[in-house]
Amino acid sequence: MEQPRSAIHTRITARALLLGALTIGVTFYYAITEVQMHGVGGFVLSQMPILVVVPFFSWLFLNVAIKWIAPGIALSRDELLTIFCMLWVVGTVPHIGWSSYWVIVLGVPTYFASAENQWAEVFFDLMPWQLFPQSTATVIDGVWQGLPQGADIPWEGWVGPIGQWLGVSMGLVVFGFCLVAVFQRQWEENEKLTFPLAQLPLDLTAGFDSTRTLPDLFRSRLFWIGFLLVFGVVVYNVVTYFSPGMAPMRIYWERYVIEFGEPYPPLRIRIMPLIMAVTYLCPLDILGSMVLFHLLAKGKMGVIDRFGFSFGSEGRTLSTNTVLHLESYGAMIFIGIWSIWLARDHLRRVWSYVRYGAGALGEVRLYRLALGGMVVSALYVVAWMTVLGMSIPLAVLVFLVTVLTYLVIVKLIASTGCAYLLTDWGHVKAESFVHQLIGSERLSAQSIVGFGIFTSRSFFGNLRIPAWPSLPHVLRIFPLREQSGWVLALVFLAFPVGFLTAVGATLEMGYIRGGLAASAGGAIGEFDQIARLIQNPEATDADRWGVFSFGLLESASLAVLRAHFHWFPLHPVGVAFQNTIVSSLYWFSLFLVWLVKLMLLRYGGIRAYIAGKPFFYGLGVGYVSGVILSVTVDLIWFPGGGHLIHAW
Repeated sequence: MEQPRSAIHTRITARALLLGALTIGVTFYYAITEVQMHGVGGFVLSQMPILVVVPFFSWLFLNVAIKWIAPGIALSRDELLTIFCMLWVVGTVPHIGWSSYWVIVLGVPTYFASAENQWAEVFFDLMPWQLFPQSTATVIDGVWQGLPQGADIPWEGWVGPIGQWLGVSMGLVVFGFCLVAVFQRQWEENEKLTFPLAQLPLDLTAGFDSTRTLPDLFRSRLFWIGFLLVFGVVVYNVVTYFSPGMAPMRIYWERYVIEFGEPYPPLRIRIMPLIMAVTYLCPLDILGSMVLFHLLAKGKMGVIDRFGFSFGSEGRTLSTNTVLHLESYGAMIFIGIWSIWLARDHLRRVWSYVRYGAGALGEVRLYRLALGGMVVSALYVVAWMTVLGMSIPLAVLVFLVTVLTYLVIVKLIASTGCAYLLTDWGHVKAESFVHQLIGSERLSAQSIVGFGIFTSRSFFGNLRIPAWPSLPHVLRIFPLREQSGWVLALVFLAFPVGFLTAVGATLEMGYIRGGLAASAGGAIGEFDQIARLIQNPEATDADRWGVFSFGLLESASLAVLRAHFHWFPLHPVGVAFQNTIVSSLYWFSLFLVWLVKLMLLRYGGIRAYIAGKPFFYGLGVGYVSGVILSVTVDLIWFPGGGHLIHAW
C-alpha cells in the first residue's frame, strides 16, 4: 500500500485550513478544560500524541458518514490530510506537553519565593521579569488559588508574556521548518527514510476520493481482525464500567514486570497497539538495535550497581544513571554529526544553489529562502536567549547543541515511526552538555539564571518537542516545491492557533478552578536548582568526559561497520535510546513487531510484509477508536470520574 514518492500528489485548500484551525481550537480547549480533568490518562505523551490522532480519526469516521449521506459536501482525502498535519504541528503544546508547564513556571517565582529557598536574595535581581506576568495579587495569586466567583480573568497581566514567548517560539519553528526544507530531499531520495508516521494517514485515507464510501484499507479482512483484537477488549472493558463485579481486561494497559533480583533492575513489559501499528514500517535493524541495547543496558546497570564505576578518578565513582545518561548523550551527539556528514554532498549542492544560482529557478529560490530564514530566525532566537540572561557565547553554543539534538530526534522519528522517541530530559536543550561536560563553575550567575529558564519546561516544550517532529512528515505529504505558500500557511496558522488556545484554556482553568499549585513541584525544583548552582557551582571531570566520549566512539564504530558491511545489523540509535521511556516501557512491543516482520520477510518476502500491514494498522485504529469510545462514555455517564484508557 505504500506509494512511491513520485505518486504523492496532494493539495491544500482554504476550507481544509479553516476546518483544521477550528479542530485545533475545539479539541485543545475541550481536552484541557474537560477531558484531562476526568482522569482518563495523558493525551500528550509522545512526539505525535493521541490528542492528534483522536480528532483525525473522528474526522475520518465522520467523513465516511457524510460521504454516505451527502457526498457533495464530504471532505476530500487531501483535506483530511491537511487537518491531520495541522493537528500534529501543534499537537504537543497542550497540557503537560507544554502549556500547563509554561503557566506554572512563569507563575512560580513570585508566589513560591520564601526565606527558606532564598530565591529573592540569590537571583531575583538577575531575572528577566519583562518576560513574566505582572506580579500583582490578582494575576499571580488568582492563577494558583482561583478567582472569586464572578471575577474577571486578568488577561492583561499575561498579554505581554504570551506575545513574547509566542514570538520566540515562532522563531524556532521557522528555523526548524527551514532546516527540514534543506534536508528533506537528502532524507527522501538519498537516505530513503520511510516516514511511517506520514504513511499511516496516507494509507488510511487512500481511496477516499473514489466513488466508494469506505477507504481502501477498511475493506481488508486483516485490518478488521487487528481492529477487533483491540477494540473488542475496550468494548468489554466499557461494559465493566456499568458492572463493577466484572473484572476488566488489562492486556493492553498492564505493565508486567520480570524480576531478576538485586542488583539487576526489572524488565517491564507493555503491549502497546498504537506503537506496533506504526513501527511495523520501521527497518528491522533499528527495531532490533533498540531492543538489544535496552537489554544490554539492564545488564550494565546491574554490573555498575554491584561493582561501581570510575573512568580514572581515584576514589570517585559515577552513578548508574549518570553513566548510561552520558553514554547515550555521546551516541546522540555523534548521530547528529554523522547525519550532517552523510548529507555533505547534498549540502554542497544546496550551497551552490544559494551562492551561485546553479540550478533550476525553483530550487534556487527555495534554498535561498530557507537559508535566509535560518539565519534570521537563529539570530532572533539567540538574541532572545541573551535577554534571558545568557552570555552571547553560551547562547550560541546552547542553540547549536539544542538544534543538533532536535535534528537527531526529528530524523530518527522519520526513520522509525516511533513517536515515543523521548530522550533523557537533560539532553533536549543542552543541559547535559553545559552542566555535565562544561560545568556551571564556568558560568556567571546571570548566565546560570538565563540558562535555567531556557532549560525549564517554560521554553518550547519539554521532552515532547513542538512542531519539529511533524515537519518532515508534513513535507512528505505536501511537497514544498508544489505548493510552498499553502504549506507555509498550514504550519504558521496551526502553531499560533494551538499555542494561544492551549495557553488561554490553561489560564482559564487555573483562574476558574484553581488547583494549579498541586502541579508546581517540578517548576519549584527548577528554580531551586538555579539557586543551588549559583551558590554551589559544579565542575566537570575526566570521568564524565570519558563516558561521553565512549558513547560517541561506540556509536561511531557501529556507523563505520554499517558503512563497510551492508549486512551489519546494529544501529547507533540503540545506544542513544538504550534506557529511555521508549526502550524501558515499549521494548517488548518493538520486539514483537521485529519478530513478526522478520518471519514474514524471511519466509514470505516483501509480498508477505505488505500483506501484513493492514493487520497492524487495524491494531492502531482499534486502539484509538477504543479511546474515543471510552472517553465518550465517561463524559456522558461518568463525569468527573473517568476510567484510565491511555497512559505510559
